[in-house]
Amino acid sequence: MRMYLVDCRIGGVIKMRGKLIFLFGIDGSGKSTMLEMLKNSKLKNTIYTSCMKNAIFEEELYKAEAILHFSRSEVFSHEFKHVLHIGSVIYNMYDKIIPVLNNGKNVILDRYTICIKQFTDLFLKPSYNCLSKALDCLPTPDLGIYLDVEIETAVKRIEQRSIKTGIPPHYSESKKALIMKQTTYETQIPNEAYPIVKIDANKCIDEVYLSILNILNEVYATTL
Repeated sequence: MRMYLVDCRIGGVIKMRGKLIFLFGIDGSGKSTMLEMLKNSKLKNTIYTSCMKNAIFEEELYKAEAILHFSRSEVFSHEFKHVLHIGSVIYNMYDKIIPVLNNGKNVILDRYTICIKQFTDLFLKPSYNCLSKALDCLPTPDLGIYLDVEIETAVKRIEQRSIKTGIPPHYSESKKALIMKQTTYETQIPNEAYPIVKIDANKCIDEVYLSILNILNEVYATTL
């Protein structure tokens, strides 16, 4: 299926020749691990990336913080930082990812708009939920792959990662937050306007990887 969307910058119509697919799930579900494994797969014509990393507008805030010697948490609200994050995601999609799709490449993302909307709903003031509407200018994905994992399994993985990296878990990675995220995803998924496949992410890494790879091969086969 080919996708069309209105370019919110110039009002033009963009023809999406490649497939847009993303992985998502709560922290500790294995998203990053799966993306790294997929990078070493033999899937042809595929780019693996993220629209959420290298957030250029947030980076400007961090630079200002370092130069002017202030703490952003003491000056700016979570909502302000979130506005910068949404703007960075939209910019990254139009600047880097949509051109790749237009050239006929398939793109597999680490997370997408449903994840930003979830964070908005859970951690920002309700009156700021409207901020996520800016994401409506982005293309609808062909497929979402949801890594469904038990909370206890996710907590153990996060603890192991923290020990390995020396970086303590973020407040949004607490057990309470993980439960809230999982509950929100289960509510959001049926309302999304594109297909979403659930994968049992409690299994060993190799089994999860093979499940995802089989799904991707099926999706790619439909374009032949």
